[in-house]
Amino acid sequence: MKKAALLLLLIVVFSCKKEGEKSTNTKTEITKTDSIVYNTNDFQPHLKLEDEFSEFELTGLKNPEKFTAVELTYPIKENEFDFKKSADFDYFIVNDFNVDKTKCKIIAFSSYGENDSKTVNLQLNSYQSGEQKDALLLDCRFTFETEYYRNFEIKKDGTVIIKKIAVNGLLYNNDGDITGEKAVNDTTTEIVKYKMNTNGQFVKF
Repeated sequence: MKKAALLLLLIVVFSCKKEGEKSTNTKTEITKTDSIVYNTNDFQPHLKLEDEFSEFELTGLKNPEKFTAVELTYPIKENEFDFKKSADFDYFIVNDFNVDKTKCKIIAFSSYGENDSKTVNLQLNSYQSGEQKDALLLDCRFTFETEYYRNFEIKKDGTVIIKKIAVNGLLYNNDGDITGEKAVNDTTTEIVKYKMNTNGQFVKF
């Protein structure tokens, strides 16, 4: 039933725009320009799909850091699956930049997803005078039956565009058990947009 619940949640949080897809392509559709600070293409080299368990892992990142107790419980916007940070995993700073008086830091970390499967996450934090003001989940990747990932871009003016993508290639019965594979994968997408305000908070628009 947990499998069915996760599938139902994926359907609910999306706008249900479907498009046939022959195979999953996790590369961004966003072309980087001078107005973009960081996007999916920049993060792509740090992602590795581990074949045995079909789980994403972080690679090529240095200087791991431990989460503080405050950081472990700090609320994150666009974390609709409510995957929690865990002290079992360190985080890595992959980029930092300023938007006016706001300091921004992008961190990558793993967490536990459905049935303790591994999820890779990318989070954008904002700070003013050393105090964290907000947190936004840029990317979340897992392959628990339904493959889920995001494409994103961060602009110099503090605008963040995130495209959420879920690919479902399996057939289920009423009990939530897998009965086979679909001839053509179903893909659902949703685009969300945020703009950082002068207080360092990410405001949805």
